[in-house]
Amino acid sequence: MKIRILFLLFLLALVYSCQEKSDYISDCECAKIDLKKGIEVTDNLDRFRVTFPNENWEPDIHTDELGNGIVGAVLDGNSFKSFGVTELTKAENWMNKKEQQTDIESKYNVVESGLAKINGKESLWNLVDFKNDSIPSLTLYITTEHPTENLFYTLNLSVSKDKYGKKELCELENIMQTFRTN
Repeated sequence: MKIRILFLLFLLALVYSCQEKSDYISDCECAKIDLKKGIEVTDNLDRFRVTFPNENWEPDIHTDELGNGIVGAVLDGNSFKSFGVTELTKAENWMNKKEQQTDIESKYNVVESGLAKINGKESLWNLVDFKNDSIPSLTLYITTEHPTENLFYTLNLSVSKDKYGKKELCELENIMQTFRTN
């Protein structure tokens, strides 16, 4: 009996020790996905790259009038997990971070927000609840600037709320940390 209890306590300690605190979402701990065997994808213009967990995400690279980008997703019926990066040219009247944050909060249902380092640059992040979309979702957005060019990037990690939530965003958020400009 004592051995079973000790074994159960060992398992609980092991599970708890594998949990990491989210870099973005408050009150959220998870076991983050391992990207060591992920697939690195570079955009069509060879200006940035990112790592997806595996080929099941089916990354799609595109360059069109809307921008240069990469998007990938895992679909399960009406449920989804997705990650995308879009590169755009900065507007002439580029807003500072405070103005950008005010603009974002006026347009979206921002649940949490803050600053993070992405690709060595201080960047805005926002957790947005899209509860009125056809498939309600939670999306973690990061807006970051190119270190030397007149470009900016929007990184977005989304999960549908019917099956997933903050825990799944936490598990996948390290995908965002793989973003690098070339």
